[in-house]
Amino acid sequence: MADEGIRVSGVDELRRGTRELTGRIEAKANNTLEGTATYRGSMVQAAVPRVKGWLAASVNVAPIENRFDVSIGDDRTPYAGWIEFGGTRGRPYMPEGRYLYPIAMAAQGSVKHEMERATKQTIRGFRWPQPTTIA
Repeated sequence: MADEGIRVSGVDELRRGTRELTGRIEAKANNTLEGTATYRGSMVQAAVPRVKGWLAASVNVAPIENRFDVSIGDDRTPYAGWIEFGGTRGRPYMPEGRYLYPIAMAAQGSVKHEMERATKQTIRGFRWPQPTTIA
C-alpha cells in the first residue's frame, strides 16, 4: 500500500481571492473616504464667510498617502488663517478653528460607520474563486 499523502486543492485560488478581496476593500475604502472628505469640504465652503468667494474657493480636498486632506487657504487668501483661528484685531483666538476642525469632528462617528458599512458590503458581495479539481 503506497502512501499517497494528502492533496489540498484551492490554495492558489485562496491566495488570489484574498489579494483580490483586499484590493476591493482598499478601493471601496478610498472611494468612501474621498466622498466623505468632498462632502465635508463642501460643508466648509458653505460655512466660511463670503465677500468675494475666494476663501470658499480655496477649500481643497487632496489625497495624501492613505487619507484625504481637507484644507483652506491659498495664494489669493493669505487671511485664511486669521478667519479660521483669529487671534488679532478683534477676532478671538480659537485653537481648534472655526470651520475645518469642528466640521471634521462632527463627521467622526459617521466616517467610522460608513467605512464599516463599505467593508461589510464589499466582503458580502465577494465571490471566491472556485478551486480547480484534482484528477
